[in-house]
Amino acid sequence: MIAPPTELILLPSLRAQLGPRGGLTLTRKYMAGAAEYARTWPGRVTSLVRLSDMPTTDMDHEEFLPGDAETGLELRPVTTGELAERVRRAAAVVAFLSRDEVETVRLCRKLGVPLIFVSEYSPQTERQILAAELPSPLLRLRRLIWLWRTERIRRAVLPLAAGLQCSGTPTFESYRGLCRDTLLFFDNRVRADAVISEAELAVRIAAMIESRPLRLVFGGRLIAMKGVLELPRVAAGLARAGVPFSFDIFGAGPLAAELEARIQAEGLGDRMALRGVLDFHAGWIPWLREKADLFVCCHPQGDPSSTYPEVMSCGVPIAGYDNEALRGVVGQSRSGWVVPTFDAAALSGAITRLHASRGEIAEASLRAREFARLHTFETTFANRTRHIIRNSRLS
Repeated sequence: MIAPPTELILLPSLRAQLGPRGGLTLTRKYMAGAAEYARTWPGRVTSLVRLSDMPTTDMDHEEFLPGDAETGLELRPVTTGELAERVRRAAAVVAFLSRDEVETVRLCRKLGVPLIFVSEYSPQTERQILAAELPSPLLRLRRLIWLWRTERIRRAVLPLAAGLQCSGTPTFESYRGLCRDTLLFFDNRVRADAVISEAELAVRIAAMIESRPLRLVFGGRLIAMKGVLELPRVAAGLARAGVPFSFDIFGAGPLAAELEARIQAEGLGDRMALRGVLDFHAGWIPWLREKADLFVCCHPQGDPSSTYPEVMSCGVPIAGYDNEALRGVVGQSRSGWVVPTFDAAALSGAITRLHASRGEIAEASLRAREFARLHTFETTFANRTRHIIRNSRLS
């Protein structure tokens, strides 16, 4: 008797690079997610990754040799025929919703292997990222046409999928009616035991309410799509309003030097500091839990950043630009404040008002913690695994 299929195959959009020791280099975040699937999936979990010579701007790369990872890690077959042989006996395949996977979903449907898509960027977010990253009008126009065609392709193939998992509210609202089983989730690396305790949060809130300088923070890649050059504009507005504050910026990226120059040009060197990259679990999360009152987010686009629930897990509410992803998280959590995008004066004004109304920050901090407690790393992946199982050949 032939054993029933039990393997879950992951086809990530993230590409690997060859490491110096001959292994595959990916982000620790991705590999931790694959490992969490394995803890709740009743069978083998294997990632099939494509290679690239171009490193990403992510800050948590690690090389994995055979046997290092908690799950299977292989190079993705190059040809359609080879891929068909590899996935034929899978219980389910999970792939990123992109035009690159059109042939894959049709192949899986032909083989009788359920495919579940994962979606992150809505059409609006893709256009916003394009505007932030491409200054040339001609290049933007060409790319916009490509995006329009891509969206038509995505909408055409979604009904062929067994299920869809949407990271954040923007794609959930865009695609929920196109697939028979659509799941909303909030990407998050913080486990339940790392969520700030009620007692810890009470201590920090008490200190914040004493009207000490507001401890503002930002963390992420220092790139255009994260709006980092807006941060000095916001801080300058606070300084002009006489708000006492400190502002710590964590991360790395190509805009670091320009960001530092703008901080100095605004005369903010005594209150704003670029602090580099911290280890996520050993540095970043402890800092947020102990030394931050408010996260300032100038993302001009709605990527479903894992930063939102991760910051909230530390009881830190968010004030930022009204991109569709942050708006969705604020609506779900009832914790945070949004102002029109690229309106640094409005964001400064909102934070100035909060400085004078710190009880409002305290209430939002409590709601942020509660939201994060419902969307921890383990809970999120358990929900995603259940969704895959009910749309797989195991059901």
